Amino acid sequence: MRSHDDRLALFRALLADDPDNELAHFSLGQALFELEQHAEAEPHFQRTRELQPDHMLAYLRQAECLHALGRSSEAIPLLQQTIALARAQNHVGPRLDAEALLEEIDDADG
Repeated sequence: MRSHDDRLALFRALLADDPDNELAHFSLGQALFELEQHAEAEPHFQRTRELQPDHMLAYLRQAECLHALGRSSEAIPLLQQTIALARAQNHVGPRLDAEALLEEIDDADG
C-alpha cells in the first residue's frame, strides 16, 4: 500500500502531465481530504465538477470541505445537487450523507 506522500506525489504528477484529468483531481482531493487538508482539497473537487458535472461525490466532498472550513452556506447548494444526482444515479449512501450534513447545517443555523 502506498503512503499518503506517495499517493499525493502520484496524483500531482498525473495532474502536471494532464491538468484536465478529472480522476486525478478527484483522487488528489480525496487524498488531501483524508488528511483533513480541506483548504487544499476543495479546489480539486471544484475542478472535478467543472470537468465532469455529474460527478456526485465531487459535489459531496467539496461541500464537506467547505463545511469544515466554516463556509457552510456555500456548501448548501452543493449538497442539494449531491442529493439530486444521487437520486438520478440511484446512490443511497451519498444521498443520506448529504441529507445528514444539510440537517447538521440547518440545526447549527437554527
